[in-house]
Parts: sequence; structure tokens; C-alpha cells
Amino acid sequence: RNGVRAAYVHKAEHLEARMEMMQWWSDYLDMSREGYVAPYIYAQRHKAA
Repeated sequence: RNGVRAAYVHKAEHLEARMEMMQWWSDYLDMSREGYVAPYIYAQRHKAA
């Protein structure tokens, strides 16, 4: 039972980082609709503040 609880606590610890990563990925996919953009170039242009 403690193992199950630990799994959920672990996910909650990183929720904000996961949300930021998913937003970055979503923005990247939106931009790539216009044409290919290498992920590393996109990252350089859109660094997290």
C-alpha cells in the first residue's frame, strides 16, 4: 500500500515541470505546422524565462 501511495506522491512532485514541458511541446507543434523547425532551434528562440 505504501508503494502505491509513493507512486502518486512522486507524480505530484513533478506536476508543474510536466505541465511546462507539455506546454513547450504544444507550442513547438503549433509552430511546426507552418514548416519544419528543429527542436533545438525552437528552444534557443523560446527559452523559458
